[in-house]
Amino acid sequence: MRIRVEHETSYRFSRPVFLEPHLIRLKPRQDAGQELEFFSLSVSPEPAGQCEIVDACGNAAHWLWFEGLWEELVVRTTFTARTLRDNPFDYLLHPCAFTLPLDLPALERAALMPSLRPGGPSTRSLAKKLMAETDGDSLQFLNRLNAWLYRNIAIVPRLEPGILTTETTLHGGRGACRDVSLVFMEVCREAGIPARFVSGYQIGDPEQTERDLHAYPEVYLPGAGWRGYDPTLGLTVVGGHLALCAAPEPEMTAPITGTFRGSATNELLHKIRLEAVPEKTNG
Repeated sequence: MRIRVEHETSYRFSRPVFLEPHLIRLKPRQDAGQELEFFSLSVSPEPAGQCEIVDACGNAAHWLWFEGLWEELVVRTTFTARTLRDNPFDYLLHPCAFTLPLDLPALERAALMPSLRPGGPSTRSLAKKLMAETDGDSLQFLNRLNAWLYRNIAIVPRLEPGILTTETTLHGGRGACRDVSLVFMEVCREAGIPARFVSGYQIGDPEQTERDLHAYPEVYLPGAGWRGYDPTLGLTVVGGHLALCAAPEPEMTAPITGTFRGSATNELLHKIRLEAVPEKTNG
């Protein structure tokens, strides 16, 4: 599927401020599941300097710095990307990946330790319950967890920043996509499956006018690599999802990170236009 996105984020300040350096994570990643055909980043005010970097988690990012005093910061991205994976199970699992907890090879376990950080008592209890119900079968466990969260957690929009604790989400039975993604991650980690947080987009309803970034988790299975699940929709991730970046901690996927100097208040606005576009043809 080819997807075109126009994404604008603006910060409006009540009086002129000095913008400290900002890190922008709004360029889609390129991997076995998706490729970027075109990408454009524009920023107002014009940065005094910028460079494209690879962050600590291997994500593409732009580092911007500014001069002068400004009353507004506007970041716009426009891009076209193709999702490449139609079958979420197009892999051959390594023998160590069939049974939980995963018996990861030593070198892989060392590299994946940040994605194995344990959660709290609520996620530990749910992990044990689902492991017992699936006899420790890794794929059945993931499918059961995905379905359980989809059935039991009501998805609600939350405009306030931050992520709810897994205990709050589970006990309240409601949360935004980012909250449910964290629950999925922590339950997987309790079962010995490395998991990380993904920030991106989901194609959704073509008639939908108001869009937002979408969050979902990925898990690592030897032989399959990183694979996405979407407990918000009860789906495995294939062609309708487009990833920007991924990290063991949600805060490391923030689309825009930066501060300002000054005594102003600020207002955050954003708008996203997302649409499927026809595939290119030869001739």
